[in-house]
Formats: sequence, C-alpha cells, structure tokens
Amino acid sequence: MMTSRPDVAVIGGGVVGLAVAWRCAQRGLDVHVYHDELPGTASAVAPGMLAPVSEADFPDPALLKFAHDARVGWPAFAAELAEASGIDLGYNAGGLLLVAHADEDRSRLAAMYGFRDGYDVPCTRLDAAELRAREPMLSAESVGGGFATEDHHVDAQRVRQALRVAGEALGVRYITRRVTSLDEVTAGSVLVAAGAWSPTLHDWPGTPVQGQVVLLRDPSGGPGLRHGIRGVVGGEPVFLAGRDGSRTIVAATVDHTGFDARPSARATDSLLRKAITLVPALAGHEVIETRVGLRPDTPDHLPIMGRVPDRPGVYVSTGHYRHGVLLAPVAAELMTTLMVTGADGVPAAFTPQRFRSAKEGASR
Repeated sequence: MMTSRPDVAVIGGGVVGLAVAWRCAQRGLDVHVYHDELPGTASAVAPGMLAPVSEADFPDPALLKFAHDARVGWPAFAAELAEASGIDLGYNAGGLLLVAHADEDRSRLAAMYGFRDGYDVPCTRLDAAELRAREPMLSAESVGGGFATEDHHVDAQRVRQALRVAGEALGVRYITRRVTSLDEVTAGSVLVAAGAWSPTLHDWPGTPVQGQVVLLRDPSGGPGLRHGIRGVVGGEPVFLAGRDGSRTIVAATVDHTGFDARPSARATDSLLRKAITLVPALAGHEVIETRVGLRPDTPDHLPIMGRVPDRPGVYVSTGHYRHGVLLAPVAAELMTTLMVTGADGVPAAFTPQRFRSAKEGASR
C-alpha cells in the first residue's frame, strides 16, 4: 500500500496522462502515475495521425479549432520531447496524400477534407499522375485526390515511451496497478486519464470504439512509402504510413464491440484488401503484428476535460476518441495549468458538467 501522498496522481498511462505527468514534473511536482496495461489500451495501438481535419469524423467547430491548435504545436513538442528522452519519435512532417481509388470514392474523400477552409490549410488537389509522382508505389488505378501539407504523423508508441522516459528522469513514479475507484488514490490533485476505462471511475457516459491496425514488413528490405496515405477504397477509409524503412502500418477499423480487444480476421482482411488495392506491392509483405485498440468516445464525440463536479481536487481528461495523440500536447498544457494554478483554459464545450446538466434536464 502506498503511504506517500504525491502532489499529483494520474490514473492512466496513455499519451495524454503521461504528457500531463511530464508537464507537472517539469514544474517540480511529485507525480505518481497509476496504470495497468489492459488489452486494448489505445495509445499502445494508435497509428499516430496528426490530422485534425482529415481524421475528423465529427467536425464540431470547437474540436476542430482545438485539434488545429494542437497540430500547430506538435513540431515544438516533438523536438522538446525527443531531446528530453533521447528517443526518435518517428515524427514525419512530410504531409499526407489523400487518395480516391475509384470515381465513386471521390465524394467520400472530398467529405474528409472539403470543410478544411476556415479551419486548416486547404489541400492541394492532385490528379492521378500527380499522385503517383509523389508516391510511386500507388496503384495505377487510383483516380485522384489531394495533398494535405499540414497533416503529419508520428510513431505513437515511441511517443508514449519517450514521455515515460522523460517523466522518469524528472522523478515521476510509475505504479503498475489498476485503479477501480477514485477513493483508492490520495493526492493533492487526481487526474482521470484512463481512456475507454475512465467511465468506470465516475458516471461520465462513454463508449469504447474498437480500432484494429496491421503492421507489415517487406522481406526484401526495400524502401517504404514516401508519404502517409489516407485513402478511400469502396467507400471505406484506410490509413497507411511507413515505419522504420521496410515496415508499413495499416489502420484502422471502427467497430462497436464493447471491451472486446481480440483481433478479428474479418477486420484484418478488410484492412489488407484496401491497403493492397492502393499499394499493390504490399501484397508481398509479411503480416508481423495485428493490434487492437479501444478508443474512448462520448455521446457528442467531444473530449471530457476539466474539474470533476462535486469531487474537489479531481480532474478528468478523456474521450479524445481518434485524436488522443494529436491532442496530448495541448491537453497536457491546459490540464497542468488548471491543476497547478486554477486557471481554466479548457474549451467550454468539453466540460464534464454538460452531461450532468443533460441528466438534470431529463429528470425534470
């Protein structure tokens, strides 16, 4: 049983929780992180897209602005974290190709980036020949798309490792233990950042959304993709990005299967089919790993961030859905500032209070 009372206790070891722990430790606070790696931990699986618009399934104005601000801050955050940890994050600022495989995929692709104006840098439209000039591995059947200069990607698993190393260097203590009740943890401030499991610690509404990724390896060791690719095949999206030269990550499915974190042959086949359709050379690559993550979603698809009503000293940062890695730097800054100084810069749309207000209204 822990007897020391830290300044801050973080419940959850994903990128958001670890980023808050690191920022708090930078301010000289004593920080404990409680985390038990459960199957489906989202940060252990996330493909690492830093794409506030093309990844926006639910383009809420408050979330789009928040995500855009986060992406703008990522280069400085990546540089600082890489220096503090000595770990290469695999950060790639080379832009993202948006690819429609067939004519019927054009409208679905356009919906993914057609609302960028006013929120982000517009995409450069590219025809089929221009796409293949940028990425020679693309299928000759691809009909067109665009290039999103400001959409980047990063190796999320390296980011998570780097945050842990950087925090540990500043004295953050990591405790391998699953917290099942807020009453189990005593600290000056307690942050709930347990991803899909956060609702088990309070009465916030939340839903785990399963996402599966496949990691491929080129047995010939040949060069990988030049750019990340967000494609549409048969009306369905798929993301591809190079990893460590000869590896390629393919993501990500969307399934509502509760807390089931078992890989699905159906999902694997679907991902591989779409990936090979866009990049035929991947047919000769080996499947070396299949991962499943549980993204934390909310009824309005917005994060839950801020003070927890009726629980003094308790805070929450969860419900980031597909944007956990992207939002981690700005979420960490805001939550750290709130816990340390009391200054609340979290967008009003994200307050935990909104769900209690909805319940009170429904009960009248």
